[in-house]
Amino acid sequence: MCARYALFGPFSPGNLVPGFVEHVINPLAGFAQYNIAPSLVNPVVVAGGGGPGLESMRWGLLPHWAKDPKIAYSTINARAETLTDKPAFRDAWHRGQRCLVPVTGWYEWVDQGGKRKQPYFLRAADESNPMMFAGLWSRWTDAEGKQVATYTVVTTEAMGEVRRVHDRQPQVLPADAWDTWLQAPALEATALLKPVVTALRIDAVGLEVGNPRNQGPGLVAPLRIAGGD
Repeated sequence: MCARYALFGPFSPGNLVPGFVEHVINPLAGFAQYNIAPSLVNPVVVAGGGGPGLESMRWGLLPHWAKDPKIAYSTINARAETLTDKPAFRDAWHRGQRCLVPVTGWYEWVDQGGKRKQPYFLRAADESNPMMFAGLWSRWTDAEGKQVATYTVVTTEAMGEVRRVHDRQPQVLPADAWDTWLQAPALEATALLKPVVTALRIDAVGLEVGNPRNQGPGLVAPLRIAGGD
């Protein structure tokens, strides 16, 4: 599950993948959003004739046949186990419309009993930034003929430490798989849908992140919880 994430610098990817530094990492300089919510327009990475590049897209995939844009609120995530067959995602998959979603980290909420839910921020343990989520994209045309580019985040069963906070997680792709996800034939890309363990740092953070209007580095500041780690 991924319903909120953040993308901010400084950016220092763990592996300098050819083409990504100049066409993706460097252009992200200065971008800082600490509370990215569904329906917002964000940078995603797509394959192009000259290599990978950034394109702005709205979070919440709208398949080309969608009649009501409100379905985008139910398509912010695509389960890896069913995306090749589920109507909302299968066209994008079979057309090879795969993308990467650059993130610094993402948020999960853990039920503390009653109405209280404690948010946590998950980021790469080695502080590589950005990480890349596997994603799919689509172009949808509204009633006025305007095209809207949209995307979804691929999720898998949670593995390793992530299970402390949720049973699902975004599919974080290692740097050596970025090009494969963007450009390889479907059979090769399918192999990247298997759940994997990603070394992560998981910090409790303040409740302010619950309001998507709130922004700023204070949202990701670690919070000490009594009786916690």
